[in-house]
Amino acid sequence: MNIKLNFSGIVLFSIVILISCSSLNNFKKDKKEFDASKAITTYKAIADMNDAYFVIKENNFFEFYRQLFDSVKNTHYPGTYTKAGDTLFLHFYNKKGNELLGSKALINPNKKEIIFFDNYPGIKRKLFFN
Repeated sequence: MNIKLNFSGIVLFSIVILISCSSLNNFKKDKKEFDASKAITTYKAIADMNDAYFVIKENNFFEFYRQLFDSVKNTHYPGTYTKAGDTLFLHFYNKKGNELLGSKALINPNKKEIIFFDNYPGIKRKLFFN
């Protein structure tokens, strides 16, 4: 098979690679501060084999992860947030996190729960304070 790439194809391919890696590079830059930030609140959704956790940390960091059989993290989506009232605006380093949870989270302290969504009332996931 003979594949020919023209200059615009090479440029387009390079841009796609750079964009996909840029958010991960930002996390590498923030990782030390992320690791040093203490957990403020943890929300948990229990499933048969794969529990989900959302941890709000100091310095406007958060992480969403799933844990298999209470032992091994099998997914990990860190990010930063901004807060307006009881709503968090989520900025994931890996955009897959947006697909899983959405870009916003509504905290209900009375019910001790957090609800994730893109456009309310389109709830994507609900986790409870543990």
